[in-house]
Amino acid sequence: MKINKLYAFLLSLVAMSTFTACSDSDYTALYNDPSKTTTVTCPKLFTGVVYSGRSYTYNAYWRMYTWDNIFAKYAQTVGYKNNSGSVYYYNEGYTADRWNNFYNVLAQFRQLQNQYDKESAKDQANDKLFVDLSEVFVIDHLSQMVDLFGDVPYSAAGYLGITGDVAGSRPAYDDDVELYKSMLSRLGELYTEISSLGSNMSAITKSGLSQQDFLCGGDVNKWLAYANSLRLRLAVHVAAQGDLVSTAKAAIQECLGRELITSDSNNIEVYPDDDKAWVNSDDFGTSFKDINNVASQPMIDAMTRVAGENDPRLAVLYTPNAEGKYIGTDRKETNAFQTQHGSSYNGFGDGAWSDRYYASLDSVTFAGNIKFISPVITAAEVNFLKAECYQQGYASGNAEAAFVAGMIESTKFYYRLNNVSTDSHGYRGTYPGDAAVTEYAEKLWATYTNKLEAIMTAKWTHFGVIQPTQAWTDIRRTGYPALTYPEDEQAQSVKTLPNRIKYPSTEAANNAANYKAACAVQADELSTKLFWEK
Repeated sequence: MKINKLYAFLLSLVAMSTFTACSDSDYTALYNDPSKTTTVTCPKLFTGVVYSGRSYTYNAYWRMYTWDNIFAKYAQTVGYKNNSGSVYYYNEGYTADRWNNFYNVLAQFRQLQNQYDKESAKDQANDKLFVDLSEVFVIDHLSQMVDLFGDVPYSAAGYLGITGDVAGSRPAYDDDVELYKSMLSRLGELYTEISSLGSNMSAITKSGLSQQDFLCGGDVNKWLAYANSLRLRLAVHVAAQGDLVSTAKAAIQECLGRELITSDSNNIEVYPDDDKAWVNSDDFGTSFKDINNVASQPMIDAMTRVAGENDPRLAVLYTPNAEGKYIGTDRKETNAFQTQHGSSYNGFGDGAWSDRYYASLDSVTFAGNIKFISPVITAAEVNFLKAECYQQGYASGNAEAAFVAGMIESTKFYYRLNNVSTDSHGYRGTYPGDAAVTEYAEKLWATYTNKLEAIMTAKWTHFGVIQPTQAWTDIRRTGYPALTYPEDEQAQSVKTLPNRIKYPSTEAANNAANYKAACAVQADELSTKLFWEK
């Protein structure tokens, strides 16, 4: 019998004495590796949960080259060649890798829950915080899966390594509306629990957290901001249309009165400093040399919208072309035009760098940056979310002020990203200061009649090449920025922009009954719109 490897991940694990996902030598030097001990504890399993999701949490070459490449094209946050026949194509194997990774993370979390359930009341008192923090991380990844696939297995998934029941390991799919409803509710509960547990940590818990938490450095307040900012993101996603409008608006009101990420210095991110060099072990920056290093014309247009002025982020995002101009690829261009105007550095043509027509991603900030910062949720995103809430009437507040704050935090982030780089062959920028960014942001706001368009375009620019999946989600739910998506007449299968991603073929093969039942509710087609899409 062929076993679905997605849900069979833990069959090779001896449940509480081995932990194969935690095997990276640099990682184990910093964080106790459960595979090296006969006693696996909740703190160690907490580390394993987060570490298992590293490929889709930290920016990595594989993620950029495969997964992000799909959605950066869909969101047009990168420039790329309009190859007829493959404009909207994606490799199904890359989808399967993302799917597999999530269920690996979930399987680790189920082991953590199982360990906690078996403990004494005394040990549970010390370990409850680790379970809650892990669940925040899992919900983050679950929400990304739901935003791309729709209905996915969750409540019954990830238990094979605990039960050993192969037949029962093929989980049913959860409805995406119910998953969203549950995530919004659970994140609210987790915020309350983490706040209480963090205020009353035992010495044992505090010591374990300081040793095992490499995402927030043992800072419970950062975890609170993470949980609440994530909840705000999800609530805003479903506040405009769909079955959860009233639920989402109530959650937004609660989120805005709680701890949020409001400063670039408090972003949820991973910085590959000397103590965590393994985070950047596969050289994420190199991916910008190999793919998607050309500017997007819609992105350039958004950053040169104010007459006579450039967005202050432009200089650290892009290197101009040979004539000192910022020109990016456009969906309206033909393949022949791009080949004629391309050069060897972008793979479009045979011309030299000195003759380049298109602007490229700044080498110091991106391609040469071995200190690349991996954002999970940033203050810029949160401020743009607040601006959207105020503008749409979900809450009372000044939308323009929140928009300006988002621009300030985004600009700070990109200048910081540029400045941490050790690359000395390109532009090294100096943050122009809050006053200068404020002045520009106010002018930018004034250029838009539709203020929601202003907010979403600025947020889309912030996500850029680093968080393109979030950018694509925003486009699908709001329609902004309004981009051109011509039909790819030569494509054999994917001729137009998808509304969702299809399930990997392994589901139809190995989880057949549940896959068939899910498809009867939600057609497994690229054209299927998810409940929150515009």
